[in-house]
Amino acid sequence: MPKLKKRTIILFILAVILMYVLVEVLPRVGGALADTEIIEYGRLRVSDDVEGWIVRDETVYKASGTGTIKVFTDEGTLVKKGSKLMDFKEAPKKADQVKEESDDGTSQYKDLIKRLGDGLVFEEKQKSGRKGIFSQYVDGYESTFTPKTMKDLSESDYKRADTPPEKLARETVTKGDPVYKIADNSAWYIVCWIDEEDISKFEKGKIVSVRPDKGKFDATIDDIKSDGGKWRVILKTNRYYSEFMKSRLLNAKIVTTDSEGLLISNDCLTTKNKKVGCYVKNTAGDYVFREVQTLGTDGEKTLVTEKEFFDKKGKAVKTVRAYDEVKRN
Repeated sequence: MPKLKKRTIILFILAVILMYVLVEVLPRVGGALADTEIIEYGRLRVSDDVEGWIVRDETVYKASGTGTIKVFTDEGTLVKKGSKLMDFKEAPKKADQVKEESDDGTSQYKDLIKRLGDGLVFEEKQKSGRKGIFSQYVDGYESTFTPKTMKDLSESDYKRADTPPEKLARETVTKGDPVYKIADNSAWYIVCWIDEEDISKFEKGKIVSVRPDKGKFDATIDDIKSDGGKWRVILKTNRYYSEFMKSRLLNAKIVTTDSEGLLISNDCLTTKNKKVGCYVKNTAGDYVFREVQTLGTDGEKTLVTEKEFFDKKGKAVKTVRAYDEVKRN
C-alpha cells in the first residue's frame, strides 16, 4: 500500500475519533463541570425494598364437634356477623370414645393449636361470629401479631414467623381443630424496619404506594419509632390486596415519592439562615437566594415546589420557577 494512501486512512480514522470526542464526550464533561443548571420539569420516583409482616385483627375458629362439613363461603368473601358459612353433620360418637382427637395431642393441627393458644375459639352453629373477610388459611400467629401487640414486638419476634399458612379446607373435622378465620378488613397493618440512612423519606401521616409481586395498594405511615440502628415503621391501610389473608411475610417496594414537577440537582441546593434553597440568576445577571420546598429526593435530584409555597407559619414564600438558571454549589 502506498505511503500516501496509508497516511490518508490514518488521518481519516483520527478525524472520526476527534469528531466523536467533540460531539459525545466534551458536552457531557462540560455539563458535569458547568457552573449553572437550568431547572426543568421531570418525574421523580423514590422507593425502598422492604421486608414486612402483615398484622390483622382476626379470629380463628375451631370445630364445635366431630363430623363432616360443607363450606359454601368462598375464600376472601366479606361476611356479616351471623352469616351462615357452612353445613355441619355431626358423626355418631363411639361408646368407648373418651377424648376428641384435638384434645389428646394427636391432632394433625397440633402445632397450629399450640401457637394459637387462647386465640382459638369455638364456632357456634356454623355462623360467623364477627364481620370480616373469611379465609381457611391459618399460620398460627393470628393471636400473636395483633394491632394491640404489634408495637411491643421486636424485629426478631416477627422474623420467627417463618411458617407458611396451612389451608384448612377439608370435608371432615374433629372437635377442637381449627377450621377457618375471619379478619377485619377495615384496617390492617404492615410492620417493617427501615435503615437509618433511608428513614428521612418516611413521615408520619404520609401516603405511600406498596408494591409487592402481585398488585399494588396505598397505605398511610401510621407510626415511626427508632429501634436500635434502625427505625420501625408501621403502615396502615384498608385497601384490597389479593394475598391479604394468606400472607404474613410481605416483600415489597414502598414508593415514598412518585410525582412530576420541577427537578433540581442536589448539588445546586444549599442553606442560608437555616433555610434550604438555591441561588437563582435574575434579569440583571446577579444570583439571589430562593428558598425551596423539597417534596422528595433520590439522592441526585430533588423534586421542589414551583413558584410559591406556604411555610409553617402560613406565610407565602416566593420560590423557583421552570427554566430558572441556578448556580451549582
